[in-house]
Amino acid sequence: MQISLVIPTFGRYTEVEELLESLNVQDYDHNDFEVIVVDQNDKIDLRPIIEKFTGSLNIIYYKTDVKGIASAKNKGIELAKAPIITFPDDDCKYFPDTVSAALNYFALNPNVDVVYGKIFDRETNKNVMRNWSDKFIKLNLMNFSLNYSAITCFTKLTIRFDENFGVGSKISSGEELDYIIRAINQKCEVVYSPEIQVWHPEVNVKTMHPDKVYNYGYGYGAILRKNSNPKLFLIFMLSLGYQMARLLLNIFSKNRLKFFLTIKGRIKGFYNLK
Repeated sequence: MQISLVIPTFGRYTEVEELLESLNVQDYDHNDFEVIVVDQNDKIDLRPIIEKFTGSLNIIYYKTDVKGIASAKNKGIELAKAPIITFPDDDCKYFPDTVSAALNYFALNPNVDVVYGKIFDRETNKNVMRNWSDKFIKLNLMNFSLNYSAITCFTKLTIRFDENFGVGSKISSGEELDYIIRAINQKCEVVYSPEIQVWHPEVNVKTMHPDKVYNYGYGYGAILRKNSNPKLFLIFMLSLGYQMARLLLNIFSKNRLKFFLTIKGRIKGFYNLK
């Protein structure tokens, strides 16, 4: 077993099926990766999907009443048998070479602890969520912000996620931000490679519900406060400046409230964390 794919899921059925379909056509030997589904659903029954793929994928199905993406990821880490772990969203899809690209990268770069890929749409040949670099980048506290995503994290580390953060927790975002900051602070080798690609629906401030925009901002501010040091405080101030500039550029648009909320969330999260 080379890699464990931990899928926390809640509130989705068709998307989970499509994700498993994408895993079923991986060009890597299916005997060398396992799929750990941590099911937090109350009403949706995923068992028919699990049964559909049980014969072709190594699936570990874990049903839990405990809510929270960080808790689910930690349970997946606990159950994982492979030395490398990744955490696909339940609404993302893997390209046929996603798993092999990640494992090939680790094979060629054994000193790397964590590698992040990019979110990409191969049908349109466009980046998703941000303007991902086409070059390899060694990540540090000053450059990681625009070069990482939770769903493209492939890690050798056994760092657990802080269960106070993330969807379903007291502070409903930020568990993945906290993870990368802690990995970098522990002097781990953390990098970005554009060779590893995952598909995800487009998500940005303009398409998100205002509450989600605020919560994302709140989690961002709270995590930077939790891990606060001079570099992260500088990043926090730069992020506020960037978001204020975006607000000014969109002051007459219908989305101006959302740009205001992302600023308000950051400030509240930073100053309210105890």
